[in-house]
Amino acid sequence: MHHLAISLFLVAAPTFDDVKKGSVPVERLASTVAAMVGICPDGLFADELAECQQNVGKAAKGYAGKSVTIYLGTGLEQLLSFGGKQGDQAKMVWAPIIDLGNGLAVTLEKPQKLSAAGNVVVAKKPFSGASDPNLEASDLERAVKTGQVGVEVVGTFGKVWELKGKEVVRGVIFEWKAIRFVHTRTGKTLVESIR
Repeated sequence: MHHLAISLFLVAAPTFDDVKKGSVPVERLASTVAAMVGICPDGLFADELAECQQNVGKAAKGYAGKSVTIYLGTGLEQLLSFGGKQGDQAKMVWAPIIDLGNGLAVTLEKPQKLSAAGNVVVAKKPFSGASDPNLEASDLERAVKTGQVGVEVVGTFGKVWELKGKEVVRGVIFEWKAIRFVHTRTGKTLVESIR
């Protein structure tokens, strides 16, 4: 009789930094998205407008299949809420839209519609994952309420979309692989979620 030895290897779950390795940072998101959707609006800064005009028709090809990192900074508190924390796991709830102005946006999924005011509407989504164990739930909640949360996302650019209302809004879907919510003052990870 033969005995079959089975060994189990415990593989640590990838972290945000593991997923981010090798990705290309997007320095100028507004001009990149404008070039992808094929419109270079007048509201871009002069250097962004020149870059957009140069890259129209090439931007989508240049980023096709490439893993990229987008840092969104702060200012998302109206779209973001704290969903709770248990142990080293926490949850943020976010309406994942990045409004770039000038009728441009990035969403993490296909947008639903334009509101009467002309804003892109997407459903709020929970993002759960590892959190700094030294932070209490109250620390995370306070960071959200005081607008001290920065968002960094790793993924690939997907399909371009367009919504028509009083004005036309164009954008691109960002197929995310990992997302990290950080405290902008301390740099601590509030929540990092891996898809």
